[in-house]
Amino acid sequence: MITLAIFVVLVLISLFISLYINISLKKYKSIKNKREITGCELAHEIIKVDGKADPYILLTKNRSEYNSLRDSIKLDEDTYDEYSVYALSVSALKSYEAIDSKNKKKYKSRDNLSNIVFYMVILSYILIVASVLVNMFELGIIAVSLAICVIIYDLYFINIYKNNLDKIVKLLISNGFIDKDEKENVYKVLSLESINGLSRLFISIINLLDSLIPNE
Repeated sequence: MITLAIFVVLVLISLFISLYINISLKKYKSIKNKREITGCELAHEIIKVDGKADPYILLTKNRSEYNSLRDSIKLDEDTYDEYSVYALSVSALKSYEAIDSKNKKKYKSRDNLSNIVFYMVILSYILIVASVLVNMFELGIIAVSLAICVIIYDLYFINIYKNNLDKIVKLLISNGFIDKDEKENVYKVLSLESINGLSRLFISIINLLDSLIPNE
């Protein structure tokens, strides 16, 4: 029961983080950026400024991300063709990964491990249910340990993202993509997006359910 309680707490924390991020970001999706540049246009501009990277820039129905293995920037529907502060900020965050030569190896390691980490989360759910059904404490310990490993993994990358935020804002200001009075809003969105990984437990189970439910 202790392991179940710990696991429930982890899920509730993930749920709280996910809800907090979504509620906090909602207003930034309704505020237009002053240059009226879409997420897709900004991604092209950032790549042009760098002059070295040449990733594909794609529209996705899933979350925005930069995939270093396929060298592609995927922007979601709230970002790709939108003019909001949210769209600009998310595009900047994902596009910066494509030009961030300092952390290239770390991004590749992340993308190589992404499927493993996802299945670790799913396995932890299965094990906690199994531990309750068969009353085996050891399975619960393994489940909670897997969940904690995923959280530590996410915290490591959140630290990398956090270290990039000032650089991204500076890049946006120096190239005239945002005004100085937009800095605070953009930084807020970047910060919220950078901690999205901590809601992985909740997001992963939603993705699993979504994949199991046939689309009509």
